[in-house]
Amino acid sequence: MAGAAEPTHGVISDGANSESLVKFLGKNITELANLKYAIASFVVNNLRRRYHNSVVGFGWSLLNPLLTMGVMALIFSLVFHQDPKRFTVYLFGSMLPWTYIVESLVGGSTALTAHESFLKKLYLPKTFFPLVVVCVATCNFLLSMISLLILGFAFGMKPSLSLLLLPLATAVLFSFNFAMALLLAVGTVYLRDLTHLVTVFLGVVFYMMPIIYPIDQMPQEYRGLFLCNPFYYFLCLFRALLYEARIPTAQEWSIPVGISFVALFCALYVLRKKDKDIVYRL
Repeated sequence: MAGAAEPTHGVISDGANSESLVKFLGKNITELANLKYAIASFVVNNLRRRYHNSVVGFGWSLLNPLLTMGVMALIFSLVFHQDPKRFTVYLFGSMLPWTYIVESLVGGSTALTAHESFLKKLYLPKTFFPLVVVCVATCNFLLSMISLLILGFAFGMKPSLSLLLLPLATAVLFSFNFAMALLLAVGTVYLRDLTHLVTVFLGVVFYMMPIIYPIDQMPQEYRGLFLCNPFYYFLCLFRALLYEARIPTAQEWSIPVGISFVALFCALYVLRKKDKDIVYRL
């Protein structure tokens, strides 16, 4: 069964491990482009299944962040003695990209193992299902961002030029999420407990970042710890655009872009090394 999964006629050569990373990347981009309608179909079906038989349907993508984060904003604004309206925008500006990261990484970690029946019966690039997971998370993120903007304008947030850069910031975070989802998807094939470890790890990291509390609430000597956390720079990028209503500096752009590039390089390198072995490990 497993031996039939990888066709020998031209898609993957016997020397896959000796294939250059650039050539491997180009091949995957071509294959994914040829499967663009299949990707769109999987994304739509995933979204439909999530809200199947729901009266509100996709409206939950708007209501969920509004209700959940609205309660959190009310409670923590009182705890940290912040203006509830401003703190709500502050919290949403951090929580939405963080939720996007968590959904992409946790879902991505099972992207290959959950679809082993597909991968064993027909050839699909291993990047296919991690990309579907991140695209679904992106749709939810964009719908939630609409909620944030509606709520923010209701609370007096002023339109600014910085909002025009939200698509670019989302593209940077998309690249990082896809890279990490792909890396975790491959890792889970070899270590099935990785999904649970990722969930626990992200739960701990959540409280170690200035998401529900401002960074100035932390003692000065501990603030350097945030600089070692790659997730922190993505949250800072969105916070600058949404909460601070300013154009991020070149450094604020270059760090998350650099992190995304390194993550993509590592993910593609690992996938190239394990590409032919994955289907036999499922």
